[in-house]
Amino acid sequence: MSQSTPHDAPALYGQLLSDKECGWYLSDQAQIKAMLKVEGQLALAQADVGLIPQEAADAINQATQLLEPDLVALAAGVASAGVPVPALVKALKKTLSQDFARWVHFGATSQDIVDTALILNCRELIKIYRQRLLEAIRLCVQLAEAHRGTLIAGRTRTQQAIPMSFGLKVANWIAPLLRQFERLEELVPRLLKVQLGGAVGSLAAMGDGADAVVKNLADRLSLQNAPSWHAQRDSLVEFSGWLAMTTGILGKMAEDWLRMAQTEVGELRFSNGGGSSTMPQKCNPVNAEIMVTMARQNAGLAGQMQQCMLHEHERSGYAWTQEWLLLPQMLMGTAVSLRHCLEGLESLEISAENVETNIAKSHGLIYAEAATFALAAHMSREDASRYVAEACEKVAGTGQHLFEVLKALTGHQLEIQSIRHGLLDGGATKAWTDEVLESAERLIKMG
Repeated sequence: MSQSTPHDAPALYGQLLSDKECGWYLSDQAQIKAMLKVEGQLALAQADVGLIPQEAADAINQATQLLEPDLVALAAGVASAGVPVPALVKALKKTLSQDFARWVHFGATSQDIVDTALILNCRELIKIYRQRLLEAIRLCVQLAEAHRGTLIAGRTRTQQAIPMSFGLKVANWIAPLLRQFERLEELVPRLLKVQLGGAVGSLAAMGDGADAVVKNLADRLSLQNAPSWHAQRDSLVEFSGWLAMTTGILGKMAEDWLRMAQTEVGELRFSNGGGSSTMPQKCNPVNAEIMVTMARQNAGLAGQMQQCMLHEHERSGYAWTQEWLLLPQMLMGTAVSLRHCLEGLESLEISAENVETNIAKSHGLIYAEAATFALAAHMSREDASRYVAEACEKVAGTGQHLFEVLKALTGHQLEIQSIRHGLLDGGATKAWTDEVLESAERLIKMG
């Protein structure tokens, strides 16, 4: 069978662009297993309120656990009906007596089964995302703690700005991950809801006991009880936004890695970097590259997921089908990005020597802002700014160190170590880094 995306090509791209652990929950087998579970638990939930015979419900539930449907027959059914449930129900009924078979899928519609099965598998994926997010945060905390005393060149608009603590830079990677963890906890109750509405979302076929059946089914599946949401896709679209935001946050982190790992910069390297077919010196930052790739991919897919809100009337075929194309790719892309993030963090190495070399390349210009404020202790702010601006021009033309030129212009010798210490721990650096790391530690302990 041909592969539709690299995610689906395990032999060639699987280790790079796929994820075995999460891939199971996106497989045909996982979807079928989840749909059968929903059918079995639905029968039991209906028996709880006397809607169908208990004996029939028990037989149906047992049959759902034993059935191994013919995938070829199911695929043919999907091609015909546009959804797998009719063929699955037909296969399930064949394993039961006529008296029991007539109670299978009683009062439900295909979308009830497919949507609830999707939510069950999303719940398992969320557990994996949650664990990986926590591990990424933990590894970042270790990195920040180890390098709080490392002064690096802060950069704005790709240019050196002023020195900053590498610990603060890493804290800036951690902070959005913490917020993303919070967002996940907030959206989970809105997402993990049972779907059971019948033909048009009214459950008319189940009579007065319909509401109790929904509650029972939700309880049995450990999902939130909710009215039917056949044509209300906001929770799934919200989740897709979370997926895109997660890969975007990781992609930003990876963009920093890529630029810091450039040969001319050399502040980072990856011990697991990939090689080249023709250039033996190469150590390609593959993990970071894939993180950026997944961020771009999910950003585009998230925009398309917005169109899945456009269900006409009570249920839509095309808007629903569009979800099947988009959401699995986003779920896989997020898993892939998180896995590459963990691999990258575990192999990331800091070159303190190159960090210092890059700061020194500016001949002190990187300290221009700090020098202005230091001189302002001896003169007006305006005069200090004028002297520093004049000194910067001379440094650019002569290659002298900024502090040497300033001493000649003003007679004041600035203490570079004092300035460096202020940049490392001064301002809000210590407070903000402490705040982020303490929040991260609390989250890690809570698990």
